[in-house]
Amino acid sequence: MKQAVVFDFNGTLFLDTCFHEEAWSRVYRELCKEKDEEPDPAFFCGPPNDTLIYALAPQLTKEERQKWSVHKEAIYRGICMENPDKVHLTAGAKELFLKLREQQISYTLATASIKDNIDFYFETFHLEEWFEREMCVYDDGAYADKGEMQAEAARRLGKTLSECIVIEDSISAIGYARENNAGKIIGIGSDSVHPELIRTGAAHCIRDFTEFDMEWLNN
Repeated sequence: MKQAVVFDFNGTLFLDTCFHEEAWSRVYRELCKEKDEEPDPAFFCGPPNDTLIYALAPQLTKEERQKWSVHKEAIYRGICMENPDKVHLTAGAKELFLKLREQQISYTLATASIKDNIDFYFETFHLEEWFEREMCVYDDGAYADKGEMQAEAARRLGKTLSECIVIEDSISAIGYARENNAGKIIGIGSDSVHPELIRTGAAHCIRDFTEFDMEWLNN
């Protein structure tokens, strides 16, 4: 029996980590003007926006954090549009989608992005060619963390997470997948981060989807 696949999007299907880091840097400078040293960029990778903004400015109300979240993502999308040559799906992704379809293997997205970004991605990348939108899980305020999103994505596929391969780039998201007994975890990133992804729980690591081994789908 082959496993279903739960894809992360940011830093996984779209190599946009640098765009998010720049957007968070700008937000940090606006929100924390009295502080000189910015957090390590890895701090901003993985958790939902509300969690990150609360960590930066716990005095803000839920409604204020939501406004800052929308503001940050608008900055991020602007940075994307300033770099059209870098706005494309990760190498090998479309070919992998075709192989999954050919073998009738179900797959979907579980992303910490908010709805405005999901709208942007579907329009920019024509994701409707590859994903059923109603099957995609994103940060709509209903999930405490990425682990809950991964589990919900599996549920929408008619699976438990133990019957799914989870593909992630962040340490925190891989940690959640491991804690929730994902069937197999694939880490994606540069060679330099592979050892840490393996230590966190990834069974295998790839630089892009041209390196994805279809044999990993077998239980």
